[in-house]
Amino acid sequence: MAANDPSDPYAERQLIGLALVHADQARVREAFQSVRSGDWTITRHTDIAAVLSDMLRDGIPVSAVTVHGELVRRGTTTVPQDWLTDIAQEAWQPETAPKIAETILRHSANRTLVKGLRAALADLESPEGTTVHKVSAQLRAWCERAESTAAPASPAGPTPMGEFLSVATRYDWLVAGLLERGERLVLTGSEGGGKSVLCSQIAACIAGGIHPFTAEIFSGTPEHRVLVIDCENSAAQSRRRYGWITRRVDQARQQVGADRVPWSQRTAIEVRPAGIDLLNGADVAWLESHISAWQPDVLVLGPLYKLHHQDPSSEPAAREIAWVIDGLRERYQFAVITEAHSGNGTDTTGRRNMRPIGSSLWRRWPEYGFGLAPKQGAAQTNGRDQDVDVVAWRGSREERCWPNELRWGETLPWRPEDEYFDRASEWSNNQ
Repeated sequence: MAANDPSDPYAERQLIGLALVHADQARVREAFQSVRSGDWTITRHTDIAAVLSDMLRDGIPVSAVTVHGELVRRGTTTVPQDWLTDIAQEAWQPETAPKIAETILRHSANRTLVKGLRAALADLESPEGTTVHKVSAQLRAWCERAESTAAPASPAGPTPMGEFLSVATRYDWLVAGLLERGERLVLTGSEGGGKSVLCSQIAACIAGGIHPFTAEIFSGTPEHRVLVIDCENSAAQSRRRYGWITRRVDQARQQVGADRVPWSQRTAIEVRPAGIDLLNGADVAWLESHISAWQPDVLVLGPLYKLHHQDPSSEPAAREIAWVIDGLRERYQFAVITEAHSGNGTDTTGRRNMRPIGSSLWRRWPEYGFGLAPKQGAAQTNGRDQDVDVVAWRGSREERCWPNELRWGETLPWRPEDEYFDRASEWSNNQ
């Protein structure tokens, strides 16, 4: 550590003193254990913290005397017992322990950022040279490491299975039986096959408080917020499609006497027809700023091939994109709906394969993956399929109530098979 790097040795001394005297208090013990070994800046503090942590873990009583004895037993003779006694005598405000730990972690995170900035500057000044993309990726990695450093370490360790299973399991439904908060859905189909309309229909219905297929009003009138990041269509195209679908949702609500949807409070949209590059730190920051500002329950993002500028089949690129999206999904607790084109290959029956093109990671990534496969011999209107089978191209992680078929409807754009209404009602009643 450089001499001018961010640190607060006095805060470290205070927290060790509090742990020596007040380790019987849960808030002190948890605050102390939230600081990792790499967060201490003084060698003496690191040595003492290691001993204290082990003694607390093993249930051994701690004091200046017992800790000094364990230090000596381990061969650490640079910490006088008088020094431990002095800091123990200064520990008289145990309620400050969480704030002190937060200060230590903040300085540790700041040191991580400084280290990353120095490394980036060294690369930029190197005679061999570097690229902006490489430095941006390095800085993004350092920033994420700093965020992880600033978060307290979990003092509890892994959760015992009995304790884990004792927590009541409840669904956090966005649509009962269909989509839960935090889940990932990928819809596929041929070019112009209606997948963008279906994504828009699901998004608008969730924001509008109705079931995306049956058009029934949600019980309890939940107010879900949706953020749409359209990376393919022009503003005019998106405006026409969402204008059409939101009118359909309002009409469905009015048919049962419900109010129109306050769309500006429930849905926001950004149109980037050139796509975004989630391998680029600036675009990741742009996306997170919009998510943070809107706090969506559902993020409609894509299509997948417009989320970076590299080879769509690149596994490393796909892995990085998935990692970025999953990190945002975990932090902001939203469900993700995206779309992808299906490949040109055919299955054993001669029908077009509905799995997404590009990296095979996208076949493994979502909880649910469905393709809109045109029915054999079905007619088209204006080049659009009117009847499709909803084909699962991956095994769902949990049982859900998705339609088996969709046809062009009158209330909502896509209408399920008649039998679906009974299944959806049964699911809703059982939740």
